[in-house]
Amino acid sequence: MGRYLSIPILGLSAALTASIVPHAIDFLIAVLSTITPVLSNTRGQLNLVMLFVICWSVHAELTDCLIWALVGGITLDLLSILPIGTTSIALIVIAFTFNGIARQLFHVRLMFLIGATPIATLLLTAYTLMALAIAGNTYDILAVTRLILIPTILLNLLAVIPVYAVVRLLQRRLEGGLQIAPQSLIPGTPSRADE
Repeated sequence: MGRYLSIPILGLSAALTASIVPHAIDFLIAVLSTITPVLSNTRGQLNLVMLFVICWSVHAELTDCLIWALVGGITLDLLSILPIGTTSIALIVIAFTFNGIARQLFHVRLMFLIGATPIATLLLTAYTLMALAIAGNTYDILAVTRLILIPTILLNLLAVIPVYAVVRLLQRRLEGGLQIAPQSLIPGTPSRADE
């Protein structure tokens, strides 16, 4: 069921990443830049799809993680200038690696996510820039690091814990851990047939 759930969740998060979220982040940066001028002129972007793939891969089976990475990469590529499948390769490698590492860890998965998010952001950004360089675009590495990479890492670090909470809620619901019993099954309450 989690495989089918990946399509609407990652499609919605890719659409939000491409439309509403950048404007909200720009507004917050404009407000915060009056306090700290360091944040002005940054172009960092929250990557909800990558965060959902990473958070899903911490507790799920490997095949589910790879499907989430493939669907997430395709949804991101449909809304960008990259060829379809480019981001999927990077997300599949990230999901495969992080799922293998998370399987070895038992109770420190949240700390693992906080440590893994900057690494995943760095890998995905480097892979995207490499794909764009192959396509003929050139970028100043220092400017990209200061204006895009560091703000993106900070935004992803701020969002990884709420995304992880949503993912764990969905995974527990799919596993049957958060089932809510109807009132008629609670002992001591009359059922409709008794009334």
